[in-house]
Amino acid sequence: MSEKEPNELWAEYQKPLLQRSKFWLGIVMLLVLTAMFWIFKHGIVESSFTREELKAALEIFEISSQWTFKEKVVDPDFTGVILVPEISFRVRNVGRRELRYVYFLGVFRFLDTGKTIGEGYRMTLRQPLPVGAESKTIVLKCAFGYRASSLQAFEKFKADWQSAFVDVFAESKNSGITPLKTFYISRKIEGLDIEVKVK
Repeated sequence: MSEKEPNELWAEYQKPLLQRSKFWLGIVMLLVLTAMFWIFKHGIVESSFTREELKAALEIFEISSQWTFKEKVVDPDFTGVILVPEISFRVRNVGRRELRYVYFLGVFRFLDTGKTIGEGYRMTLRQPLPVGAESKTIVLKCAFGYRASSLQAFEKFKADWQSAFVDVFAESKNSGITPLKTFYISRKIEGLDIEVKVK
């Protein structure tokens, strides 16, 4: 270290406080840390939901269910259509804070055996839903279902038809997957004025 360097350090500490570079560096660091804490507190901690808070904030209404056409299949061993169960509903925010980015999951099962048919999911409320406000219709459609030669054939072969239900879950802002309600799936077929009756 040269003789000049200690003198330069001493000269730095001889300056008035507001002219010292380390003082301003410390101020900048303090402001950055304060901003990071505020973002963490207001952007993450205060906006997070517990499972209990999310469940209490979501009121489900205008519930409807049916079996709906998914696709037509033309394979060497099968030609026909696939029907899948779906449920639609709206939600009302009855909580204390606005809701945003709520992920809904529906797990569809057969009523008699409890065997899983498949799942359907939807990310909703990309725009905040204020307290007391109601959402648009949310549709959860299963990925799998029944196969038949035509829609009308489902009524013809009603002996093979099983009742189904869906467990609806939700998740938002670190809440974790939260069970909401279970709903029976009607045997109504979309587009047909029939409801499959089981003997």
